[in-house]
Amino acid sequence: MDLSPIIKKIGHSLVEIRVRALKNILCKLDHSLISVCDIVQEKMLFVYLLEWFNFPEVPMQEEVLELLNTLSKHPSAAQMLRDVGAVDFLTQLSPNVEPRLRAVIDGTLDQLFHLPELLPTPTIDQSEEPFPKMGYFQKSMSSQTDVPPHKIKVHENVRCLKFSVFPWLTLTNTDRHILSSNESSLRSSNTNLVRTTCELLRDVIMQDFPAEIFLQRPNIVSGGLLCLSRLGSGKGDAAHLHLQALSCLRQLCMGLRRRLRFHQDPSFYSTKQDPVSQNSSFSYSHEVRGTQRSQASSPAAECSPRPSVLGRPGQRARGDGQDGDATSNSSHRGGAAFQAPRQTPQSPADVAHLELPDLGVEDVLELQLQQLTLAQFTVATMEHAIPLLKTGRSIRWGCNPCKCVFVILLLYSCMELLGDILSLHQSYSADISRNSHVHHRLAYTGTALFTIKLLQTVLPPEKASDNLPENTATAIFHLCLDTSLGSLLPSMQETAVAYLEQVNSDSHDLYRRVTRATLWMESTCNFLKESQGEKNWLELLELADQAINGLPFHQHLPIIKECVHICSYLWKFDHPSPLLQTESQNLLLKLLSHPLLPVKTETYACTLNLVKDCLGIQNVSRQEPGACSEVNFLLHHRVLYEISAFGLQDSVNVAAKDILLFLLKGQLMMTTSTWDRFSEALYPVIPILQGYASTEESLGKCVLLISDMSDVARDNVFPSTAKLKAALRLLFTKQPSVRIAAVQQILLHLTSSDGAEMARLDLEQQSLISSLPNIYCLRNPLDITLDTSSKSILKVESVEKLFCILSSDTVDISLRRSAAEQLSVVLQENKGNGSEVTVLMSLLLFDEIASLEMWSDKSSTDVNLSLFSLPLSVIHRYNIPFQTATHHAVSPYCCVLPPSSDLWTLGPARQALQVAWNTAWHSGVDNLLEGLHDSSYVTEFHADLKLSEVQVVALQAVHFPTALQDCIQAIVTAAGHSSVTSALSRLTLYLLIDKLALPHISISSCRDSLHSLSWHPAMTRFLQVRPACVEDEKLLVGIVAFLNAYFRQVHTEFVSDQEDKDLRWILELLLNQVHTGSQNLREQEEMKNQVSQRLQRELTTFFNTLLLRLRNTSDKLCLALAGPFKSQLADCLLQSLRVSDAPRFYGLPSLERTLQGMVNLTAQPGWSSHCPDQEPMSLCSKYLSGLLEVISSFYVEWGGNSMSFMGKGVTKNAVICLLHLSHEMMAENKDKWSLGNETSTEEANASHLGLAWLVPLWVDRDKEVRFASLGLGAALSSVPSGCQALCASCQNISGGLWGTLLNILLDQQESSMVRREAAFILQNLLVMPMPANAEEAKDSHWQHPCVHDEVSGVSLVGLPALQALLYHCQYFQHVVLSASTCYRGRYTFHLQSHAGTTGGPSPQESTSQGRLFPFCTCFSAAGLIDSCVEQMKQAHTQLNLESVRPGKAFHRKKVICAALAAATDARLTLALYALWPWLLLDDPTMEAVLELLCVYTANFTTACSSLCGSGPGVASGSKGSSSSSLMHSVMKLASGVAPDNSPIQNLAFSLLANLSTSRECRGLLQKNNFLQAFPSVPGPKAGVKASSVGSGGGSSVASWLRLLLSLSLTEDGQQSILRVKGALELLADLASARRHALLTLHNLCFCPANKSHVIANGTSISIQINIHQGPKASTDLKCLITLVPLIPCK
Repeated sequence: MDLSPIIKKIGHSLVEIRVRALKNILCKLDHSLISVCDIVQEKMLFVYLLEWFNFPEVPMQEEVLELLNTLSKHPSAAQMLRDVGAVDFLTQLSPNVEPRLRAVIDGTLDQLFHLPELLPTPTIDQSEEPFPKMGYFQKSMSSQTDVPPHKIKVHENVRCLKFSVFPWLTLTNTDRHILSSNESSLRSSNTNLVRTTCELLRDVIMQDFPAEIFLQRPNIVSGGLLCLSRLGSGKGDAAHLHLQALSCLRQLCMGLRRRLRFHQDPSFYSTKQDPVSQNSSFSYSHEVRGTQRSQASSPAAECSPRPSVLGRPGQRARGDGQDGDATSNSSHRGGAAFQAPRQTPQSPADVAHLELPDLGVEDVLELQLQQLTLAQFTVATMEHAIPLLKTGRSIRWGCNPCKCVFVILLLYSCMELLGDILSLHQSYSADISRNSHVHHRLAYTGTALFTIKLLQTVLPPEKASDNLPENTATAIFHLCLDTSLGSLLPSMQETAVAYLEQVNSDSHDLYRRVTRATLWMESTCNFLKESQGEKNWLELLELADQAINGLPFHQHLPIIKECVHICSYLWKFDHPSPLLQTESQNLLLKLLSHPLLPVKTETYACTLNLVKDCLGIQNVSRQEPGACSEVNFLLHHRVLYEISAFGLQDSVNVAAKDILLFLLKGQLMMTTSTWDRFSEALYPVIPILQGYASTEESLGKCVLLISDMSDVARDNVFPSTAKLKAALRLLFTKQPSVRIAAVQQILLHLTSSDGAEMARLDLEQQSLISSLPNIYCLRNPLDITLDTSSKSILKVESVEKLFCILSSDTVDISLRRSAAEQLSVVLQENKGNGSEVTVLMSLLLFDEIASLEMWSDKSSTDVNLSLFSLPLSVIHRYNIPFQTATHHAVSPYCCVLPPSSDLWTLGPARQALQVAWNTAWHSGVDNLLEGLHDSSYVTEFHADLKLSEVQVVALQAVHFPTALQDCIQAIVTAAGHSSVTSALSRLTLYLLIDKLALPHISISSCRDSLHSLSWHPAMTRFLQVRPACVEDEKLLVGIVAFLNAYFRQVHTEFVSDQEDKDLRWILELLLNQVHTGSQNLREQEEMKNQVSQRLQRELTTFFNTLLLRLRNTSDKLCLALAGPFKSQLADCLLQSLRVSDAPRFYGLPSLERTLQGMVNLTAQPGWSSHCPDQEPMSLCSKYLSGLLEVISSFYVEWGGNSMSFMGKGVTKNAVICLLHLSHEMMAENKDKWSLGNETSTEEANASHLGLAWLVPLWVDRDKEVRFASLGLGAALSSVPSGCQALCASCQNISGGLWGTLLNILLDQQESSMVRREAAFILQNLLVMPMPANAEEAKDSHWQHPCVHDEVSGVSLVGLPALQALLYHCQYFQHVVLSASTCYRGRYTFHLQSHAGTTGGPSPQESTSQGRLFPFCTCFSAAGLIDSCVEQMKQAHTQLNLESVRPGKAFHRKKVICAALAAATDARLTLALYALWPWLLLDDPTMEAVLELLCVYTANFTTACSSLCGSGPGVASGSKGSSSSSLMHSVMKLASGVAPDNSPIQNLAFSLLANLSTSRECRGLLQKNNFLQAFPSVPGPKAGVKASSVGSGGGSSVASWLRLLLSLSLTEDGQQSILRVKGALELLADLASARRHALLTLHNLCFCPANKSHVIANGTSISIQINIHQGPKASTDLKCLITLVPLIPCK
């Protein structure tokens, strides 16, 4: 099945077509019509699936990603995806999609990073050595041995990790011997040997060797890790060697990060391999070279001249020009630069043996299988470094392992170690010194930060539950409870909580409880603060509610009094806020019903005190009627219900009774309205209160008076009916004395107040009255059903009527007595049903309190509630005659306490609560620590919340202002070295914690805290005094290390004034000390001891940091100080540049550091301009001499272009310094400077080198060296003498200078940065006055380039030689290839039929080509466009001149037509259109192109048609369908905003004027409304004439008039002009001063149809024309005559 048409539609521009094609493929896969194997070879499918996300509308994202995930599981498809750049594309896409889709992308990337199966590799003939194309991290598996199939096992569950290795690097026998020797030394038992080896590795070998070498051959890494394991528990000197090993590993980590960035830089991306041939001086045979061709193979790519430097010992291959063979600079026809050597060994193996005897045979495949990935190295380092955190010693944290990039294997054990270490530093003994406490706290903080960042890097939270060790989970739980650390780094703690939630839900719940409790504690303290002063009552009540919730934790009872007074205050007003009343009442009820007895007791006590103050007898004398309003908050039935139902029966009953007594007896103390309010609130609560009625207690007696009708109690508070019901209700109490009293009260209701009547009644019915107290007392409560359907034997209606009469106050007493007698008779007649009557009476009397709506917000329709239910307190206080449901066993307002006991027993939780309370109590840690320093400080809260000494130290240790102040104070007051060293270590560690915390931002950073402290004098004290002993130098190392860390961490985005102040301070200090410092450096070098080396290393690093810092400051004073600092530092570094001892290694560390310092210094512009005792050029000359001496010692004498890495670091830095130096010297004197031409005596020894050392560096194995050395050549070639010197230095090199540079430029596998510098040199060489022919060459001093043909004996010099070279190396074909490669997918190129390539480029290739292409284009302009323009101009001019000669006109015209046809056949228009984006970048090139097009389109309709997208030279099918053509680009260029007299805009209009002769072009002008812009063109000012009237050139108006004139020559063009509103008026205005406007009007009116059209539009034209004398007068007159009919009649 041919799927290519469907696959092609997946990349269609219309979304509907794309979606339909994708669904087609997916459907076929789902129904097994096709399989994955059928589409894995369809490369464009992968390209289109990735480009799916580049369209504006992106549907079906999940389906596309799932399909990519499915395809990635197939090995061939995975390789195809890697080839088309899917890894980088998906990595950049991942952050921009939804999280669920991000997981799919991660799965796909995991598949793409799986190591492939290692299949058997066939034996390769030695005559053909394969060099396969490799990506960044692909392994080269080529070998000359058979390998059995072997599958690398990868853990499938780990989905978030990626494996990566660096491109393989070859080593010489010498390099391998060096590494092997150092590995053996690392494993030695001699501690001094181990120490010196670590120093050598760190300071020399790791500066020379690329860092990936130590992963590809991991024995040295293993040795270093072994040192950590072996020495971690050692004693004495051995115990301190782990610092050296850590420093060595840290250097390796830094190098790996640097190499990662280098390999990820598109500018240095290169597909070049690193085979032996890269640095050999021989050329390969054609058979071998055939395997190296890029996609655009050319003769230039087939030959690779590799020049060597003079002085190279040993045998060398012949034929490269350095063997003195004069004939080696000859070639076959026209190709001197590319002549293959005539004396070639029999095979490449023989050549290799002759050239590189140092290269041994290695089993590369076996070595590659043993190499470490970045992840393996990272975890191995962590495994060995993490245990060192357990030690009590203060280790050097500068190794900063958290900066490692990937983690993969053995993470579980690392996490276990981290969990143990966190536990160790958290649960240490309290019986240790304060410094030890601080050490543990800082170690805990740093380890916690590292642990969290490590988790974020390698373990997604959702996978933590299955992969995190239990002890680590516990440590994370404790970290989440660390309140002080959380306040410093809240986002870090949030991350820890996210992991805790996944690994242990119980611990997470506990954490949430602690967090909630700390919030309540903070609210409590805020409540206490907010209650003073102005108040926002709603916020205050909310804080009070949270404070009450936190009472079980803080137990701060004073808040209760404040709450009670707030409630009293909010209820005292006549018209209070209902919302505030409700909220405050809920608050009061919560306190009155609080489960904690101390809280409830305090609440009742505060309430009682307030009631006493308001209603006490003392208020009688005050005569303040408003005082009683403060008890209004109690005068509510809910509050009284709470006090009566629960307060009276609880342990707070005494206070509750007193409160009720004051209220019940307070009528005289209350206003009438207050007493009425109390009576209203009391009425619903009477049944509850009557349960406490008594004849003995004071409260009981008061309650009895409620239902009393005697004269004593006749207060008219309640109506007599209510009192009767109350009296009847008392018959149900359990106290007989109360029931007897109730009978007396009832009798008073039933009789008059006459005592005789009462006595008569007692005599008549004595027996009846004596039985009334027990009338409702049943021996056993009945079990009744309230909703029974059985009817009562009583006539309920009759009973109700009788009872209503009896209880009525308005009915006559005689009728009421009669009703009572009848009711008695009814009851006597139904003696057997007396119990039912009792039940009925109880239902009637207790119905009021059987409703829950009054006491809570619950509806009575709640299905869980009984139809009739009584409060439990009623059941306890009354004889209820039936068994009923109960409610309110506890107060409905009682809150449920959160469990708190377990939090107080768990140490970390308790400490979290203590720290949270103290921090909130003091309004922050600052005030807390300040208060703790006060000797008179006394805690005013619960003793359980007091901080221990350990907690105080822990707080101080992580509170930056306090901790840093302590450190600075310790330095200022120190009496010995150890105190200062300890304080400096802490300061440096605080800076590291700041750095480790990123991207988590701390609340108060270390830098900000230091800015507020005066720390400069503490450091100045030691920087102003010269060290006198080793201990002083050790201390100075610490000082400089701290300064280095401080200034290195400046954020470049924003530099504060304080940071500029710091910089000014250190610059002023150094300028005063730099001379002494330089002398000290020299003496330290002579001492050659460990401390001095450390000091020099720190100083060099510090100076580099300051130089970097100076780039980011805009402070004027800093910039003023920077100049002298740089120049004096330059002088110091120059004095330290001693290379005499360098080959013996002893001086190499110093030399490496000095050169690194020079690289950073010379990169600063103007570094040589402020030397007080010498001129800038003098200093630059000394630098040049010293650097050339370094080159001589480490490059020439060591073998020049050697494969060995030893000395490469020195060479690279020296070359980069020379490059920087060249720019500095050019800035000082642009025209007079060179390398190697100095005449001073001290530099004479270096002059013999010339430039013989430079050109071999252009083909060094290191891309950075190639780039820097070529950049140096570009600087040299900017002056004529430099060009001469470069050419002279390449006389003995095959191909010479031009051939070497063209070979580099056209090497498609080379990086863009290297090729760009080669293009710069060629560009500079082209500026030289190049002879155009042999005659000019005789008199020219510049005889370059020069080629010689051995066969014909012809030599070409100058421009002919250059053209021959360009033709021979297929230069322009390479330019076409670069153009087609750039941004493929964004632009589509159809330049040449042979230029197409299969498959898309990688993103690095595209970017690399894109960065290089503008330089190739400018260079092409010099060779192609200028030449074409000039030739076509000359031909066109010659044709015009000879047009008057009929005999030659036909021949000349035929030649010109042939040239134009050739340009059309070559698709010149399309080529320029493809180059257009790059032409826009360079104005001179654009001018040349526009001139070319003007010549090309002049009177040539075919050329005009090709520009608008039709005619020959246009891709088939593009006619009429192209929405963008070269003419569109020209119109856009012409319509753009440009300055007056812009050459490009004028040329664009000239070209449009040419194109207007074509009907297609005129149509495009009309369709795009181009002419509509003409009326808006600014015209000449009134009264100002054009500079050259009638010329029509030189301005935007003139350009437009030329175009309109050309358009007016055709009928459709005239119509286009007439359609432009305002065009005729503007032309009329300009006709008097612009001849082209007059001619255009003439042409428009020449046609009668147009004339009538103009008149019909009512256009009034009034023109004043001055007929000038001269040749144009007659033409103007004719135009005027034509316009006469348009002049209106007066």
